[in-house]
Amino acid sequence: MRADSQARNFVYGAENRISNRVKNYTNRMRKIFCAVVAAFLCCCGFSYAPSGGNARNVPVIMYHSVCKTNVGEFVISPDSLRADFEYLKKNGYTSVWVRDIIAFCEGKGDLPPKPVVLSFDDGFYNNAFYAEKIAAECGMKITMSIVGSYVQSEEGQKKRSPVYSYLNAADLARLYGGGRVEFCNHTYDMHKSSPRKGLRRKRGETYSDYERAIKSDSEKCRALVQSACGYRMNVFAYPFGCYSKETQKILSDMGYKAILTCKGGINVFKKGSSDGLYDIMRYNRHGKADTKEFFKKIKVL
Repeated sequence: MRADSQARNFVYGAENRISNRVKNYTNRMRKIFCAVVAAFLCCCGFSYAPSGGNARNVPVIMYHSVCKTNVGEFVISPDSLRADFEYLKKNGYTSVWVRDIIAFCEGKGDLPPKPVVLSFDDGFYNNAFYAEKIAAECGMKITMSIVGSYVQSEEGQKKRSPVYSYLNAADLARLYGGGRVEFCNHTYDMHKSSPRKGLRRKRGETYSDYERAIKSDSEKCRALVQSACGYRMNVFAYPFGCYSKETQKILSDMGYKAILTCKGGINVFKKGSSDGLYDIMRYNRHGKADTKEFFKKIKVL
């Protein structure tokens, strides 16, 4: 009897071991399968982050100058810009402003299924001469980040060119009145590498001095734009993507609700959550890249 009992226990134990091994193997294979599917979807341009209901995937494209000459890392031709806009429309994307994203995150608005932000840094005159016109023809909204000192340097200039000029106060008023452009603060006079690079805190600078410098400069640009068109900016764009660990709090305390960086990546925003608003990623659009290849590379399909 004892031998029979031992035999039965041995059989039951073997069955349990086999069953556990099968379960473990099945779980491993399930994880591998899910990983393979996720990788395949990612390679095909799909994201497994949700982009419906209460969440949206939002690519932000970072443009600078739009010009027929000197095309390169920070200059795109008008024809290539038009090709970009037409590509996005064809693939179901709808342009939105950063303030639309803020409203969505605050639970006060919605976003289309495939939103995209088209941002233009530095306030070049050619953004009005070319970009705004192309945006109007393609039914797009655009976001312009303004450097206040550049605007003031254009006041009284009689000869202006899309090659080298910047927007002036009258341009800001016209653009904002046209209903297709929003403005972001790109500093008044900190878009430079010295004595500090962008908004980076200087070596040995006290926090109070750093805070005072940021607030003074930012408010000067804010007041200039508000005087020109009546709009008080609440979105900031870091020059060169340079900042320090204290910068976000300073800008947040000033009432800024979102910050544009120069990091590459697709943003995921959730309705009712401010996560990601102070670290909005953008892809720089190199002017020599082919439209389809550029968007394929950043998985905007």
